Amino acid sequence: MRTIRASQLDNELMANAKADIPSMIWGPPGVGKSQVTYSIARQLNAKLYELRANLFDPVDIRGGLKVVEQEDGTYRTRYGIPEDYPDSNYQGTVVLAIEELPNASKATMNGLLQLILDKQIGSYKLPPNTVIVANGNRSVDRAAVNEMPTPVKNRFAHYTLEANIDDWCAWAVNAGIDPAITAFLRYRPKLLHDMDVSQAAFPTPRSWEMLNRKLPFFGGTHDEEFYGCASLIGDGPAGEFVAFKKMINDMPDIDKCINAPSSVTVPSDTSICFAVAGALAARADQTTFKAIMQFARRMPAEYQVIVVRDSLAKDKTLLQHASFTQWTADNANVLV
Repeated sequence: MRTIRASQLDNELMANAKADIPSMIWGPPGVGKSQVTYSIARQLNAKLYELRANLFDPVDIRGGLKVVEQEDGTYRTRYGIPEDYPDSNYQGTVVLAIEELPNASKATMNGLLQLILDKQIGSYKLPPNTVIVANGNRSVDRAAVNEMPTPVKNRFAHYTLEANIDDWCAWAVNAGIDPAITAFLRYRPKLLHDMDVSQAAFPTPRSWEMLNRKLPFFGGTHDEEFYGCASLIGDGPAGEFVAFKKMINDMPDIDKCINAPSSVTVPSDTSICFAVAGALAARADQTTFKAIMQFARRMPAEYQVIVVRDSLAKDKTLLQHASFTQWTADNANVLV
């Protein structure tokens, strides 16, 4: 199946939501499948409910049985509604995220057939405005998954999510990711997601985000920094990242680049240029963008594109800024 980047998948999921079509997102571990679902829920202003399919037995899908006394004194069994399901009477929009679907047993996947297609199971009905989005790993990811039964497959629109450096950096600039990480991955984009199943730790969008949270707590020695990185992204990528971080300590002061864009020397080293481009974009707003673009225009074209692209991801109002308008007029052949 042809892969799709997160920005494209976002549009597809919105279209499926409007057409009342369940979506199934496939992809390797850590690529951001759940994050795409969370994004759709935010855009729809919806309540998000997570159903961890791999934790359900087939009988759990319909709910636990309880004995209920009838008016005539007889007794019948009735299914209780699982607490993971939303209230049927809710009138707002709901996103039901079926997580780790291929890790569930085939019997459990078959048990979900009616819920996925008809939005009900037995007497229980999902709220009328429910959007269903499932996700899971593939067999090639060695993730202990089961083959999805054909009737289950046929109830979904299917997508395979890819890790895309532009989409990830657009997210990172708004998520407070350390500019050193963003700059490094611009420099070594193949390390955004480089899954080596023979290793316990390897780089993925998820592990880079975890590393970002850990960075402020590193010790002061080279070994402590290396082992702290390697525990999350593996030895090879950790060695490269630690060396990159040390190198960009020689980058120019970003405040000076903004305050005096014509007087600061533009670096010649490739890795430092990536770092400067990322740091400039992280500071971009309506007040600073003119000076940022004055400095960026002195850099080679590929770094100008990074500054512009990541600045717009951080603040879309910059599309109307005179500096962006002038830059696009002067660079009509460049795709942002």
